[in-house]
Amino acid sequence: MLLPLLLIFIIPVILSIVITPYVIGFAEHIGAMDMPNDRKVHKYPIPRLGGIAIYISFFAALIFSLYLQPSIHPFGTITPKTGIMLVVSLTIVLILGIWDDLKQLSPGKKFIGQVFAASIVYFAGFRISAITSPMDLALLDLGIFDFPATVLWVVGITNAFNLIDGLDGLASGVAFIVAITIFLISFMKNDIGSAMLALLLAGAVLGFLRYNFNRARIFLGDSGSLFIGFTLAILSMTSSTKGSTAFSIIVPVLTLGLPIMDTMLAMTRRFLRSMFPDQKEYKPFIRKMLSIFDPDKGHIHHQLINLGLSHRKVVLLLYVVSVTFGVGAFAVTVTNTLSAIPILIAIGVATVIGVSQLKYKEMAVLRNGYLLPIYKMQLMNNTFFLGFLDIAFIIISFVSATALASIGQHGSAYGQNIFKTITLVSGIQLVIFYISGLYKGTFHQWGIGDILKILKVVSTAIIVTWGIFALFPQIGFNFNITIFIIDFYLLITLVMGTRISYQILNYFSKRGERGKKNVLIYGADIKGVLMLQEMVDDTSLQISPVGFLDDDPKLEGKRLNGYPIFGGHRKLERLINTKGISEVILSNDAIKPIVLKKLIDIARNRGIIVRKFKVRFEEVSRADHKSQVLESQTAFYEQIKNQSV
Repeated sequence: MLLPLLLIFIIPVILSIVITPYVIGFAEHIGAMDMPNDRKVHKYPIPRLGGIAIYISFFAALIFSLYLQPSIHPFGTITPKTGIMLVVSLTIVLILGIWDDLKQLSPGKKFIGQVFAASIVYFAGFRISAITSPMDLALLDLGIFDFPATVLWVVGITNAFNLIDGLDGLASGVAFIVAITIFLISFMKNDIGSAMLALLLAGAVLGFLRYNFNRARIFLGDSGSLFIGFTLAILSMTSSTKGSTAFSIIVPVLTLGLPIMDTMLAMTRRFLRSMFPDQKEYKPFIRKMLSIFDPDKGHIHHQLINLGLSHRKVVLLLYVVSVTFGVGAFAVTVTNTLSAIPILIAIGVATVIGVSQLKYKEMAVLRNGYLLPIYKMQLMNNTFFLGFLDIAFIIISFVSATALASIGQHGSAYGQNIFKTITLVSGIQLVIFYISGLYKGTFHQWGIGDILKILKVVSTAIIVTWGIFALFPQIGFNFNITIFIIDFYLLITLVMGTRISYQILNYFSKRGERGKKNVLIYGADIKGVLMLQEMVDDTSLQISPVGFLDDDPKLEGKRLNGYPIFGGHRKLERLINTKGISEVILSNDAIKPIVLKKLIDIARNRGIIVRKFKVRFEEVSRADHKSQVLESQTAFYEQIKNQSV
């Protein structure tokens, strides 16, 4: 078997090496050149239409292999009609790409053409017909939804490869890695047809890579990136659906991890950027949503170059990332049990760490508070919208709790009617949320009382649901107290997290701002916290709190409201040097005279100011009303005095 496989791989490699120079000459002759611009890295015109070389090499090798190795030929496992439809769909995608390389096809027409080609693939029998159930890792039949799922997958992966085609050899090298991964997975599953097609594509791409790697003599162009992406989307889909595997839908996602990650990052970045508070041009919300499709120069490869890596190092690094995803996909396929979960967690953690190292300013959502404008929308205070949001949280929490509690157990906890159980749980808990007054609050103001109220409401909802299922077992739900315990913690996290999200974003965005002066607060107590909050909220003060001073030795090294407590007054000298302190502000008058004197002496010697914070009650009256004096106790922050203490 080794010799036939080697032969099937070498034939397209040789064909691609031989054919590509002719395609380069043809592209130069007809003027199919990729010209430099602000969004591109190359500095000189380079021929495109690389897809023609890969297409010819791939199908020529496919025909040769039919005569050389008919026993393992891919078309031996499918009907002639299916084979013809597959070839037609691939040819349509190639023509779309050539048209775009020559005359800049509009995005709408290109999308319609891709959907049409993907529809042919669906009717040819290549489709996503099932997904993994989150409850028991079994496969759930998609039914009539298999058509949109298939088209979405094929079109999405096709365009994902088009997006990563931004550096010499990047898209073609990643395509080679993905094709080899699909070959190994398919071969292991005894899916010879998919395995041979993947191997043929890998050979055609590898031969082309000789001319496409830095410094490139030819680009893939849309003809190449769309053809490769479309082919790999089909192969990943067919290889993953052979057999009933618990992680079948996860394997192709991991296999194509790099292009999928880059696409999702690009869409997320563009949406967050559209929410920047300093946008000069007003855009309606729908236009902001559509901005996720706007092109930019912020893809992963662009960002790595901006961080100082060379062109070649970026490509090689992303090859390593793609190989890592491929190894993960293969490991999950081999394991195919719950022991694969640690592999997925490790890949997820590594991905998050890797993305954080890219230092996208748009992704610093907490620090920059880019999502704060969303909370000004009327929708965010609409009861129906919040109720819809809570229904989603209730379903997510209950389904997740059931899945977690059912790990290692056989059978479903839902009985015979999954949707009946979930609908009942959602209805019970949403009614309790409503009658308990949960929707009378606001995102903008938040306190301990609100936290206690949510704890009370969620606890009541879980207990009532628990009681109903315990009293009426005929509902069909397999009663398990563990499910409700997990459900409580998940639901309280989601519901409370949503309500407090505005305060969290506001806190981090204010804390991330840098005022003109760094200040220390003396007094790590409740008055110090009030003072800190006023400093953070009132940007007109132009000061940035750094932390606290307090002579209580038990407090040193701890944190208060997220800010460090550095220690007593003796630390002031060092902090002035290391933190650039301009002022020390006293939170109250309960400070020992000897400590106050030392603070003032240090401040005078170092040229900084000591101020004090006061809260007082004043009588408010109106002089033009003699018959009535309006009294009120209004606590307010007396703006920090200009004079030193």
